[in-house]
Amino acid sequence: MSISSAGLKVSRRDGEKFRKALVNLGLFDPKKKIRADQSHIYLPIQIQNIDDHLSEGVFEDILESFQKEALQILRSLGDFSVVDIEFEKKVLPISAEDLLGFRPHFEIVGDIAIVDCDEGVDEEKVASALMKVHKNVKTVIAPISPVEGEFRTRRFRHLAGERKTATLHKEHGLKYGLDLETVYFTPRLGTERKRLAKLIRPTETVLDMFAGVGPFALLLASKGAKVIAIDKNPEAVKYLRENAANNRIEEIEILEGDAFQLSKRYQNQADHIIMNLPHEAFHFLLPAINAVKDGGIVHYYSMSPEDDLYGEDRRHIEDAAQQAGAEVRILYQGIVRSYAPHQYNVVIDFQIIRGYAVDQKYLR
Repeated sequence: MSISSAGLKVSRRDGEKFRKALVNLGLFDPKKKIRADQSHIYLPIQIQNIDDHLSEGVFEDILESFQKEALQILRSLGDFSVVDIEFEKKVLPISAEDLLGFRPHFEIVGDIAIVDCDEGVDEEKVASALMKVHKNVKTVIAPISPVEGEFRTRRFRHLAGERKTATLHKEHGLKYGLDLETVYFTPRLGTERKRLAKLIRPTETVLDMFAGVGPFALLLASKGAKVIAIDKNPEAVKYLRENAANNRIEEIEILEGDAFQLSKRYQNQADHIIMNLPHEAFHFLLPAINAVKDGGIVHYYSMSPEDDLYGEDRRHIEDAAQQAGAEVRILYQGIVRSYAPHQYNVVIDFQIIRGYAVDQKYLR
């Protein structure tokens, strides 16, 4: 059975990143099947009072139903339009939302579900629903602390299933062993990791300054890049070495220690620098810029307020480049994910110029 409904029309090459963004924003309609033709993907969307707009046939008005924050995220991904199109209905298995009457906030790492409930929500009830719906989930936990400390870890409370915080997470064909209480890891950067894997060429040298258990470093090494992975957390380095071995990745250099000091060994050697330390990366900009080659690219991550997504970080970048005697060319900037109310995890790709022509491959 088909039904006329609103859909987001995007190019085929952008379909998956728009789909994931809509899911994260709660705007994707899972009760309808995605459509496609030779050039475009049509993603079913669900917005409050959308039928009123459809009956009027004024699809531009539908955009006003999106939250401001959602629009910013979608526009950062590329071109899209809202269209009226026939979608086929899906017969769906029962969901946690069906059992609870509301959509719970959670993410799954390996076989562990991490719930993040609003005040007043019964966490045990949410945990029970997740265990019933997600058969691969063996444990449900809830954070009892924010990301904290030098190693950006969290403490958790057990809610259901096996009492553990260690798991094996699969992403982009690789397996990552990790313990959620001793290392930092989020599956919500999976799309961003894939973006870099498409940008970085085999044989290029990559310095991952805050590698963790290896989700950026091992993916890039598996594609043929020469990777130097640094992390200060001994537990993260232990898992990184184990993950490299378990994924049969031998061509990677793994170092334990302070990235500020260790990166000095690689002055003017890296084609790419990954700076995934969102709250503190600006402290490490000078050694990163010194380590990148003339014309090399730095992938810089930060947490930013919605009213100034890139301004302060661009000032940090320009100040560090000036200290290093280099010029900066911004190649790309975008929202990676929402982090907290009115705050976003953003990325800025910038090229260091010391008399070098820009690589057209990276221009957006």
